[in-house]
Amino acid sequence: PPRSTLFPYTTLFRSMKLVGYNIQYTKGRDGRYVPARIAEALDGADIIALQEVERNWPRTAMADQTADLAALLPDYYWVYCPAFDMDASEAAADGTVVNRRRQFGNMLLARWPIIWSRNYVLPKLATVAQFNMDASALEGVIDAPGGPLRVWSIHLSAVSSRERLLQIEYLLDLHGRATTTGAAWTGPREVRGDDSWAVGDTPPMPRDAIWMGDFNSTPGSAEYTAIAGADDAHYGHVAHVDRFADSWTAAGNGRDDRASRPSSDGRDATHLDYCFVSPCFASRVRSSHIDRDAVGSDHQPVWVDIDI
Repeated sequence: PPRSTLFPYTTLFRSMKLVGYNIQYTKGRDGRYVPARIAEALDGADIIALQEVERNWPRTAMADQTADLAALLPDYYWVYCPAFDMDASEAAADGTVVNRRRQFGNMLLARWPIIWSRNYVLPKLATVAQFNMDASALEGVIDAPGGPLRVWSIHLSAVSSRERLLQIEYLLDLHGRATTTGAAWTGPREVRGDDSWAVGDTPPMPRDAIWMGDFNSTPGSAEYTAIAGADDAHYGHVAHVDRFADSWTAAGNGRDDRASRPSSDGRDATHLDYCFVSPCFASRVRSSHIDRDAVGSDHQPVWVDIDI
């Protein structure tokens, strides 16, 4: 079928800079909350996936961090979806309700329009002695120069491997059913003669995708293997079309030669943040690096240069 002229395919690839960053609600290594440091660390990016962005929390003076970041990054389109939403409203002396929602979730920003987006609250297991909270994944399709690009900002649970494996299984199932499910809407615009939904052609749903975010899992862990696959004794690493490639190793870096969360509070440095790409994108990864100079969070930004 003919493609919409709004989202034409092209064989010309563009070099893009992708970055994933768990911003820890802008709490830096010095304990201060400074959104400007986050924006500075993202300078030059084409597509940005953020985790732990919040609205209306006392620790950040009831700030709307999505608005703060959008003001600091005015050249980007953006979308935000919370993993959870709780009451933060107040009643004034005259009884008028000031309605506010306390939120915590993921954000996507891009230099090009985000055609549509979708939020998924991930499977969660109730805990007894540890604090646990809903985690989520934000999916967006970006009107990139090389054609529509499906990108996710993902934050997996920090509590247990068991919970993270359930979340990964859920995400892989969504990925496998992407083209079957379709985009935000499917089918003809004109239904029963009513054209009130006619605001554009059926949105695109690319089969391939890019997952960025905080996976709370180390290289070689069961969670990592569930996403990127295990090494075979004879063939080494085997890429399967229903899984993802680790952009770090696709760029020629050693799998264990990285740490996206520096040592602090008695914890050893470890690597938790990734950019996983569909196998068809693996050969287009030019480079990947960790910005070790950023100080705006307890994590470091993970950058990927890729031809898309």
